[in-house]
Amino acid sequence: MEELRCLRCAAAVAENEKFCAACGAAVGTAIPQDPPPKIDLDASGKLGTARKWLLAVSILTLITGFVMFALNKSSVEDQIRHAEQQIAGMDPVQRDQLMMQNVHMTWDQAVAHDRGQVNLLLFVNIGLAVVYLGLFFFAKKNALTATVIALLLFITVIAINAVIEPTSLVQGIIVKILFIGALAKAISAATQERKLAAA
Repeated sequence: MEELRCLRCAAAVAENEKFCAACGAAVGTAIPQDPPPKIDLDASGKLGTARKWLLAVSILTLITGFVMFALNKSSVEDQIRHAEQQIAGMDPVQRDQLMMQNVHMTWDQAVAHDRGQVNLLLFVNIGLAVVYLGLFFFAKKNALTATVIALLLFITVIAINAVIEPTSLVQGIIVKILFIGALAKAISAATQERKLAAA
């Protein structure tokens, strides 16, 4: 139903009113007016910025995961080769006894453990990339919540890694800062989108 508005002051007037309650002008001067056009946030380019940042973080997490996997795998294999050269002439039983005293694992268990850690890191990064991708889709309904969850998740992973391996806190510090910056931009964009949607 069309809404009548006063031509003089643009106040809404009822259909049966003869004079505008706001300014006293005759209702005959009021004209039907369509409701204000709804802002298409998607078309304006404002909506979707936070989602784009989440998608970027998801892709970067996946790429970083594979790069770190390649670097760590190479490093672990180099360490294994170096250790094999050092124990080349040692009796396997003595070697395993020595390993059990030092690291509480046999040689084969230690090698499997180190290789497993590298694989685990890759799977964790793939899992995080999938979670960020899920948050990208969730952000269509609630961008602010999705971006805040993404930032909290990223900081939590860094904190857990720092507890397990304190030296990991400074490893890849530039990449971590870039990720936090990207997620902060996503939160900022989501906040702006919420304000635009509420206007």
